[in-house]
Formats: sequence, structure tokens, C-alpha cells
Amino acid sequence: MVRLTELIGVETDLMMLAAAVRDFVEDLESPVIGCHHVTCSDETERECEAVWQEHFVDALLPPLKHGHASPFRTTNLGARYEWGAVRVGEEHFALAADDDTPKLMVVKLNSHVAVRSTPDGLQYGMLERYGQNSTCCGALAGVLTGSLLPGIQQLRETLNHDGRNRVGVLANPRQIPPEHRALLAAVVNARLQSRRAVLDIQECRPASPTIFLVLPCVTINRSANQRDTELLVGQHGVDYTQRKPIVRYRGLGDDPTAITLRHKGDRLVLEDDCWPDGIEAE
Repeated sequence: MVRLTELIGVETDLMMLAAAVRDFVEDLESPVIGCHHVTCSDETERECEAVWQEHFVDALLPPLKHGHASPFRTTNLGARYEWGAVRVGEEHFALAADDDTPKLMVVKLNSHVAVRSTPDGLQYGMLERYGQNSTCCGALAGVLTGSLLPGIQQLRETLNHDGRNRVGVLANPRQIPPEHRALLAAVVNARLQSRRAVLDIQECRPASPTIFLVLPCVTINRSANQRDTELLVGQHGVDYTQRKPIVRYRGLGDDPTAITLRHKGDRLVLEDDCWPDGIEAE
């Protein structure tokens, strides 16, 4: 857990984060481990999925077909958590568990954003795709530009959860620098999608005793000749081994104006004041 906590808000290699999660999970010595991975439909997320598969899923999950392991997957515009999804995934992995020893369910949610170098510094939200400039994440860009696609309207509703106009804040250059807008939209989206997943977990008792580790993340999509990187936004723990779940969160908050960023070399570091240990989930 210490290693995972150290990675919150710090851009790191995809493989390093997967290995840190794997090491933490192995230390728990749970007899059954399940996983639900939520990603955007964007083809840039193939690398994120492949690394997570190789360095976490293949190492720890039970095999399903032909000796291969697989997570329960959700892939859609903007990496939206679909209400009820974790209940279905948890029930699948509960089939491999027993009633006496709790299983562990890892829920990893990957929002994403591209980054590129410009004469004025790093710019987030654009990449060269098939020889043309392209927004990335296009779904989150659609939220900020007023797209009426149903999935993007759902993203907008989640970003404005609790009646707070985060979309308006992100779109306002007086509040958020335009070159950071896409990055902070991805961070806030990951945080709020994970919160939605935790609320879903709290509302329905799992099929067998379960400890949930919910990880909001942001994939940083880099140019074709570079490896993608990843940012751990925070970590939720939900202990559902008793009648009522015990829920804790540590990590970045969901107010884009409260998040500060700096670069250490070409790597990103994010900070805000939402760091009390043991904050109870909303």
C-alpha cells in the first residue's frame, strides 16, 4: 500500500504501476482475485490494456478459456463506469471463490489524454493520428465543446455531479489554462467514474465476501515512437466482508481548480489538498 500511495499523482510507466498493484495484491494472499477494467474505446488505449493484461491479469487472475485469464471489461466512449457492471463482474469471479475466505476484486478505470511537445512546452489533448491532428480523448473534448452524442451527454452529467459545473470551470480559460484543460478533464473524469463505481458497490452486497480495490487512472498517450505512461489518481478500498461495507479513499479530489501541476523532467506530478487518510467515500 505504501508503494501505491507514493505513485498517486505521479506519472509513471504503465508496467511500473501494474507491477505495484500486482505486488500489493500478492501481499494480501487472497485465494481468488478478480478484475474489472474500464477503458475508453479510443484505439490509443491498446497499449494500456496490453500492459495491464501481461503484468497483472496473466499473473494473478484465474484462467477461463484455453488456460488464458481475462478481466471483466467495459469499453465505451470516455471510459464511463456503467451502473451495475461491477456487480456482474464480481458475480463471475465469485464462482471461483468460497464463502469463508474473501476474494479480492480490482476495479481499474482508465480515463486518458494525449500529450505532445510544442515550442511553448507540453500540450495536452492532441496527438497525430494517421497523419492528422486529432483530439484525444475525443469524448472528453466533445464534452467541452457541447457534443450531443448520448454517451458524451452521460459523461457531462457525471462531470457535473452534485450540481457542480465542472465542465464550465474546465472550459473557462480564466480558471483553467487551455493547455491543461484536457489533462484535468481526464483526471476529474477518472475520479468521478471511480466514485460512481464505489457507490454502486456500496448499494449491493457482493455474491461472496469481497474486498474491492478501485483505482482511478489516467493513461498519458504519447507519440508513436514513445511508450505511453500512466497516472494513478487515487485509491479506494471497500471492505465488504461484514454486513456494512467499510469505505476509504486517498488521492486527488474532483475540483479541477484545486489541482496543481508541475513537471519533473518530462514527467507530470499533480497535487492538491485532498490527502487525509481514511476519508469516507461519499
